[in-house]
Amino acid sequence: MAQNLNGGLFNVWYNVKNEDDHRLQDEEAREQDLRRRNEAGGMGASNITKISYEGPGTSGTQNDDDIYGDVHGKFRTPRIFWQGSLDSQGCPRVACAEVKRIFRYIIMNLGAYGNDKKGLTKDINEHDPSFEPNGVVDFQRPSMPGACPPYFIYVDKERQEVSMYIRGLNLMHREDYKVLLNNRRGEKPFDGGYVHFGMSEAAEWAVEKVAPDLKKLLMANPGYRLTIVGHSLGAGVASLLTLFLICDTKKLGGISSDLISCIAIAPPRVMSLDLALKYSLPITSVIYQDDFLPRVSTQAVKKFICKLSIFKPDAALLVYLSKQLLQMSKTTDDTQRLFPPGKIYHCVYKKPGKSEDRPIRARVVHPEKHKFERIVLSQSSIQNHYILELTKHLKKYNWPEEVKDKWLKSVLTTA
Repeated sequence: MAQNLNGGLFNVWYNVKNEDDHRLQDEEAREQDLRRRNEAGGMGASNITKISYEGPGTSGTQNDDDIYGDVHGKFRTPRIFWQGSLDSQGCPRVACAEVKRIFRYIIMNLGAYGNDKKGLTKDINEHDPSFEPNGVVDFQRPSMPGACPPYFIYVDKERQEVSMYIRGLNLMHREDYKVLLNNRRGEKPFDGGYVHFGMSEAAEWAVEKVAPDLKKLLMANPGYRLTIVGHSLGAGVASLLTLFLICDTKKLGGISSDLISCIAIAPPRVMSLDLALKYSLPITSVIYQDDFLPRVSTQAVKKFICKLSIFKPDAALLVYLSKQLLQMSKTTDDTQRLFPPGKIYHCVYKKPGKSEDRPIRARVVHPEKHKFERIVLSQSSIQNHYILELTKHLKKYNWPEEVKDKWLKSVLTTA
């Protein structure tokens, strides 16, 4: 199998490289021309990678040692490379306080994988000993077609927040596959753009069935924020549910849309680029290093699943999804193509071209400039999709003392 995988990867690399050679030459010529113009204008070389986007929650620092790395990676093609850290090359760091805020949502979302309220509490307490289970007001596991994945609703009196947490894809639940794979390009227009059809149906189900409960809680707690969090499939549903509620706040009793936000952890591609840009303030995507799902279309995932009975899953994923890049449209301005939702926080820990890891850091990515369209051929492409792996890795984040409050200190004492 290893020999077949290596042969398959070589063929993928060879074909893609030949296809991209002429484009690389043009890009390199443009870069050299830009460098000459900058130098002629008295600009230093450091200005070539000047960062033009610093969104909310950024620290503005750019001290990563791969900031001038090879954007084409080891494969010498802009569409396939070894390590996903190059996707956020040159982007500013996320502020430590913002990373801590996101970290809490990631830990809380582990509870959505429980089988009941007792299991929910156990899953969260393993990483957050201070978790208060009395805040859980609802836990549901819908099983009807087109429904939202399992979720729970939590009321946090201390933070004045109502939150909804949605679990990811259940490999044993057929309806989850239907939600994820039910989409054709341009099938579902919304607000001047396009959204994923299957996940929009699940989000519409949540608007009808869950929004009334959220409305009651928000009306009973004036001024509270609403945060919708999801992982994997749940991240796609959460982001579209947020979209629908922001566009129709009457479903929540007419609260300000500024009080509604979403954290999408390891999301699939669910909305067109114009919508991702329009809702980049309330919606935040969290992508972990080489995670494959935010980088491929659901149609590619659908074709891959059909081949699972033939190939070893890991090998098939790397080879097959890479081959899909050969069939990708050459146009990057297709308004019907889908992308990860909102602005992106990219959590990275690998050095390009190096075998060793470094402390994890997070970068804020502008969705228009960094679209995560390139597949990463690495051993961690699948592992980096697991929410538990990200949870454990964030405990190793270089937390400064000023952000280590009582909650974070208790989290860092866990394994």
